[in-house]
Amino acid sequence: MLVSVLMFGCMGITEEGTYPSSGGMGTGMAREALAPSASPSADYSSSNQYVTKEGSISIKVQEGTLAEKFDEMKAMLSAQGAETSDIRYTEYGNRKQYTMTVKVAPSKFDSINEMLKDIGEVKDISVQLEDVTQQYTDLDTRIKNKELELERLYKLYNMSDNVSDLLNVEREVTRVETDLELLKGQKQYLVSKVERSAIAITIYEEKPASTSLTLPLESLGQWFFAAVAAAISLIVVAAGFLLPIAIVLGLIWLVYTKVFAQKKGRPKGPEHSKIPEPD
Repeated sequence: MLVSVLMFGCMGITEEGTYPSSGGMGTGMAREALAPSASPSADYSSSNQYVTKEGSISIKVQEGTLAEKFDEMKAMLSAQGAETSDIRYTEYGNRKQYTMTVKVAPSKFDSINEMLKDIGEVKDISVQLEDVTQQYTDLDTRIKNKELELERLYKLYNMSDNVSDLLNVEREVTRVETDLELLKGQKQYLVSKVERSAIAITIYEEKPASTSLTLPLESLGQWFFAAVAAAISLIVVAAGFLLPIAIVLGLIWLVYTKVFAQKKGRPKGPEHSKIPEPD
């Protein structure tokens, strides 16, 4: 019965992507599970194209004005209804900077980029456009198919009295509901990217390199202990390398001296073994 209902459900989908009316549904589980879910804030049923817009901009300001310019930029973005997030402050050897991400209405994307140019000197700017119409259409079709499949499973559940069939249908319902929630989440994320354009902003100032020769006491202590550790390491390495060589040379010298001593005490030729003739 389960297979038959699912097959008829799939056959009910027309080529144009429209679906037959669901008709009356049973009570209990079916009516509760098919409660309407939250829909995206924008209605795209009448739109023909969905495009996401993202950008990044890097702005250099005069030395000593970073905090002032950053506050000015935040006030300007807030007045334009931009949402700010992921604000970070970092310092490097020759510069310090703020980074942040803002989300704005697509209609204000270009005008806000122009306003940001007034904050300082623009060093880098980029804009990326992506047409996600096909992705949106595919997700919408898959969601409708899953909803139709879920509706027919609910009907089958209400018609069946067999415990085994009910358990099988419940497992299918759980699977389809999970897939449906994932698809809805993907669609909502795509809609949010279409509705709000993201701009990654970096605002920075250069700072002069430090010319002071004084070092903190803690740094000097660290340097001293590091030098001592390095000296000990060199001594250990030298000892480990030279000690075997010294032992080998000592053994060679010992053998040589013994052999030389034996040769020195031995008679040096046949003339020393002759008996002296009597006078």
